[in-house]
Amino acid sequence: MKKIMLFISCGLLLLLGACGDSPEEVKQTTIHISAAASLKDTMDDVKPLFEKANPTIKLSFDFGGSGQIRERVESGAPIDGVLLASKKDVDTLRKQNLAENTKEFAGNDLVLIAPKNADQKTEANLEQLLDNASKIAIGDPASVPAGAYAKQTLENVKLYNAEKAKLVLATDVRQVLSYVEAGNADAGFVYQTDALLSKKVQVKAKIDEKLHDPIGYYSAQVSDSDKKEETAAFLDFMNKSEAQKILEKYGFKATN
Repeated sequence: MKKIMLFISCGLLLLLGACGDSPEEVKQTTIHISAAASLKDTMDDVKPLFEKANPTIKLSFDFGGSGQIRERVESGAPIDGVLLASKKDVDTLRKQNLAENTKEFAGNDLVLIAPKNADQKTEANLEQLLDNASKIAIGDPASVPAGAYAKQTLENVKLYNAEKAKLVLATDVRQVLSYVEAGNADAGFVYQTDALLSKKVQVKAKIDEKLHDPIGYYSAQVSDSDKKEETAAFLDFMNKSEAQKILEKYGFKATN
């Protein structure tokens, strides 16, 4: 009987010891990042890479026009960090003390696209390309950086007034892409990275970067976030080689 009791006692001790050695469940902090629509596919690759390297941090994204994101931050939306395609919007937030620790992490090019099945003829210049289009899609210049760059381009080549009636305004650059893909616009101004993602469009012209402001992507912490340490870890990650390689894979210009 004593042997049986000793056996049971040893078994209980082993069981308790095993329970004591079991790893504790990892507690995760979720940070909310609002990013420019043109970054969506890139973030799909960045997210698992970052979370694997930082198991205590979980990323939650929403995407839209940079101007719309700025307005959401200004209205107090629960956002911890932003990735914007507009230095102007980042600077506006910073001047209002709504954002801090801003960094440039990527660049891009502006291109004019047309549906894949459109006439493959190569026109001599941008004016001829636009003259042949009855509808031209651009992001709303008031809230979409790609649209603002497109407007600057048209103004600098003295075509804005002539083509203004043809413009179809979109809420973000991905909507411009979808308009052209569906044939709802004969041409559209998008980033080169967006054009590379679609098999339904063709690039008709790469826009000279001298015709518009420099295209840069900027990260910033939202000042009233209560998760600054975790947010800083992610925003710093965007300038590290792992994230920069993903950006380059999608056609962005790396900054490091």
